[in-house]
Amino acid sequence: MSYFVPTRFVWRFGGRQVHLCGSFTRWVETVPMAPVDGSPGLFAVVVHLPPGYHQYKFIVDGRWRHDETAPFMPDPLGNVNNWLFVRRIDPSPTPLANSAQGKQMPFEGREKHYMSRWGMTGVYVQTGWLGLPVRHLPFVQEYTRKKIADFLHSHTAYELIPESGKVVVLDVDLPVRQAFHALHEQGTASAPLWDTTTRSIPGVISASDFITILRRLRHSVSAGANPLSEAEMDAHTIRGLREEAAAEGREPKGLVYVLADEDLAKVVARLAQHKCSMAPVLSGDPGGPEQPPHVLHLATLSGVLACLMRHFRASLASLPLLSQPLGSLPLGTWSPDAAPLHTVTVSTPLTTALAMLLETGVSALPVVDERRCLVDCYARSQITDLCKGGAYNRLQWEDVTVGEGRGQGRLGGWGWDWGSGGRVWVVTKDDTLRTVVERLAVPGVRRLIVVTPESRRVEGIISLSDVAQYLFL
Repeated sequence: MSYFVPTRFVWRFGGRQVHLCGSFTRWVETVPMAPVDGSPGLFAVVVHLPPGYHQYKFIVDGRWRHDETAPFMPDPLGNVNNWLFVRRIDPSPTPLANSAQGKQMPFEGREKHYMSRWGMTGVYVQTGWLGLPVRHLPFVQEYTRKKIADFLHSHTAYELIPESGKVVVLDVDLPVRQAFHALHEQGTASAPLWDTTTRSIPGVISASDFITILRRLRHSVSAGANPLSEAEMDAHTIRGLREEAAAEGREPKGLVYVLADEDLAKVVARLAQHKCSMAPVLSGDPGGPEQPPHVLHLATLSGVLACLMRHFRASLASLPLLSQPLGSLPLGTWSPDAAPLHTVTVSTPLTTALAMLLETGVSALPVVDERRCLVDCYARSQITDLCKGGAYNRLQWEDVTVGEGRGQGRLGGWGWDWGSGGRVWVVTKDDTLRTVVERLAVPGVRRLIVVTPESRRVEGIISLSDVAQYLFL
């Protein structure tokens, strides 16, 4: 039987937000400390620890600190940590444990009272926020979303820009076929456009544009026209196609952008409002009187999630909603207003799959077998894979299947690699929201397929936009 001793930790040196971290949390999880009423600058928490030697440290307003008035020592890496030795005591209730709970005062406001209540009983350290009664979930959602909203409003798009990187920008007079190949070679499915005539950025070319072009070629050949050769394709530029679309009443989508000094809340709202997977981060207003702005980076929801996780990596316990299992949350497939889950098989004609992507408005289709078990996933962004061997030429007259268009491959490691360079990431409904967020924060991962652990039968799909809608908006 495990034996734990209630141990009170105190930070006396001020701060707005204080967390405790130590060897007893494997230096990963953090424990929020509550301010003591009537004692400005004093924070305390009681943690149930097993007898023995422990090291610990405080995180004060995001910075690691140690208490110089308590025993401390350097670790092998040169970090200075506090330490203590917990002795075994009589397991019967003691005045210390009872008085610790009695003396601890609640935070100001109902959310702080709630957190201090859970923190002071020691439940938080042992089990986190897992298993909370359903009646508490609305509060946990509200509290976590407020913390995230505060973060989004206090950080800007500048923080999305890496120290080094590249941005692919295509000339609007580039032949569409060459643009198609350029994006495939650069490993991206969309890029901002540059118009040398007007010295402006008129918009973005995306995977959906290429899908529309290929479908039109297919319909043209089906109506009796001759398939286009590569030379004939090269006569069609991006500018020409945009002008044709405008003449037919299909006005190309205008430029959706963000400024580098805009806060992340505006970045997320703009991406969601315009249903964009990315938006160029510009150095200035494109309509301003100054020189044309520079494209500094491409803002994505994945980038915002990664920024969020970097910021809270030392205090993820302050986002309790992330500890909840996926299946208990109204997210993605489990959302009350979720659309039906659309799937295809490897033998589904690729033209059918492309039509489903555009008409249903989804970004990806799980590829399943006859038992509805996951085989692969076909996404809009994979349209550039048709550059391999000129498969887009065949698509004008031949019924290419999803399996042929995607490239044959078998499921590799659990939620990891697929044969021909692609990736499919999976989760189960028992995984926590933290697992979902961490995986979607990986560059290039835009969705997770939810499967059963034993059979890998597809149960749902969670996309970046689902998570953004749930946590950010």
